[in-house]
Amino acid sequence: NFKAPSTNLSFNRVLEHVETEMNDSPLAFGLHTNAEIGFRTKQCDALFNTISEISPQDSSASSEGGNSSQNTAEAVLQDILDLFKEVRYNNDEVIATLDEVGPYQNVFLQECERMNTLLIEVCVTLEALNMGFKGELTMTDAMEKLQNSLYLDTIPASWMKLGWPSMRSLSGWIANASERITQLSDWVSMPSDIPAVTWLGGLFNPQSFLTAIMQVSAQAANLELDRLSIVCEVSKKMDPNDVTAPSRDGAFIHGLSLEGARWNLSNVVLEASMPREMFCQLPVVNCKAAIVDRLDQNVYMCPVYKTKQRGPTYVFSAQLRSKSPPAKWALAGVAILLDIN
Repeated sequence: NFKAPSTNLSFNRVLEHVETEMNDSPLAFGLHTNAEIGFRTKQCDALFNTISEISPQDSSASSEGGNSSQNTAEAVLQDILDLFKEVRYNNDEVIATLDEVGPYQNVFLQECERMNTLLIEVCVTLEALNMGFKGELTMTDAMEKLQNSLYLDTIPASWMKLGWPSMRSLSGWIANASERITQLSDWVSMPSDIPAVTWLGGLFNPQSFLTAIMQVSAQAANLELDRLSIVCEVSKKMDPNDVTAPSRDGAFIHGLSLEGARWNLSNVVLEASMPREMFCQLPVVNCKAAIVDRLDQNVYMCPVYKTKQRGPTYVFSAQLRSKSPPAKWALAGVAILLDIN
């Protein structure tokens, strides 16, 4: 299906062949046909975001009962303050209830501290903007940018700096933050125990949780920490609620989604995606620490990223069994994402 031009043709004829005859199907590059759907979707998102940004923020409709950018921003502002204004974690009180602060407790305490810092920034900036709307403060450039973000449903830069990598809209980010708070609040209620299943993507620093797994294993088996690696075992349980007790030799995690391939739950192996299936949710995964001397030829070291941006959001590599050579999945760009929204 991908015919090369004849070597007897002139340069101009070869160039014409490349421009008119070559098929730009993702299959030519080892990708699944779904990759083109994702590419076109990304183009459409970028187009509509640009249209939103250059559209007038205030129109004559506002005087006829419509919403101006300020009215919209004020409504969003109040909704966010109602959600987060009273949410704070007192780490000193949590530590006082613990007999010993272990690696897992350290991770969650750090998560609580970072969430406090983020929520304080969110509430302080929103309250200042609200005072600006009321005329009690002079509107600054930073406040105008925050108003613009609330109106366009984008994440303010100062919040993103203190938060986590995200490609969501502001409304999606707020919903995600609420779910993260729920996980932290559940842990704070019983700080001596880790959750039976941890939502890895709900942590600011998921790498620290994986390091805690290795630290606990190293202490228990008297091993050197730098010799250990994370080993993943994919279970057959799709619903985290089906797991009633923590792992005995590691930690259960969930919230992982495959991009570029799908997971065969019956055969417990990687396989090609179904048409128009952009993502495939992975079952609960048991993460353990072990000394890995060599890799199985039937295992694909699947990179795990925080978002669809990939690149700088890399977390670790998970071992996924496959009947096909691992090179096939590497060429197809198969990866696990912690947040697909």
